[in-house]
Amino acid sequence: RMVNTHVKLYQYRRQAERQSMTDQLTGIANRRRYERYSAAKWREALRLQIPFSVCMFDIDHFKVYNDTFGHPAGDKAISAVARTAAAHMKPGVDFLARYGGEEFVMLSMGDSAGAIFARLKLIRQAVEDLHIPHNPAVSQWLTVSMGGVTVAPPTGCGYAFFLQVADAMLYDAKRFARNQVVWADEQLRQLCETGKKADPSKLLTCGL
Repeated sequence: RMVNTHVKLYQYRRQAERQSMTDQLTGIANRRRYERYSAAKWREALRLQIPFSVCMFDIDHFKVYNDTFGHPAGDKAISAVARTAAAHMKPGVDFLARYGGEEFVMLSMGDSAGAIFARLKLIRQAVEDLHIPHNPAVSQWLTVSMGGVTVAPPTGCGYAFFLQVADAMLYDAKRFARNQVVWADEQLRQLCETGKKADPSKLLTCGL
C-alpha cells in the first residue's frame, strides 16, 4: 500500500507539472514552459553550433474580431490558429507556445533562414485558408502576421537580443499591411513576402 501511495503521489505531481506547463485553452505549451525551454535550447544551439530560429506571430486585428464576434469566438479562433501552426511543426525540432493573448512564439533548430521562412509562409497561408470570417471592415478572413530571425552561432549576442529582433520583424509585418511573414536571416538581412524592404538602418544591431 505504501508503494501504491508513492506511485500515486508521483503520478499526481507529474500531472500537476504538465498542467502547469500547458496552455489550458489551446493545449500547447504556455509562457512558463516557453521560458524554460527557450533558455535550454538556446544553450544547446550554441553548444552544437546549429542554426536557431525564433518566430513571433499573432492574429491580425484581433481586438476588432473579439468586438465583432465576442470572446467565445475569439477563444475558438486562437485555438484554431494554434492547431494549424502545430500541424506544421517538426516533431523534436520545433517548439510552439502561446506567448500571451493572441500571440504565439515558435522556436526551431537546424533549418536555414530560407527554409524556415518558406515553412512559415505555408503556416500563414494555412491559417488564411481556414476561411474564418473576419469583420469585413478590416479583412475578409482571419489572418496572422509573423516575424522572426535565424541565428547562426556562435554569436556575441544573447537570446534576449534575438527575441527583440523577432519582435521588430513582427512589427514590420504589421506595418507592411499584415497577413505576411517578415524574416531576418543569419546576417540580419530582411526577407519579406510582399517584396517591401525595411530601411537597413532600422534593423537592430548587436549591443543596441
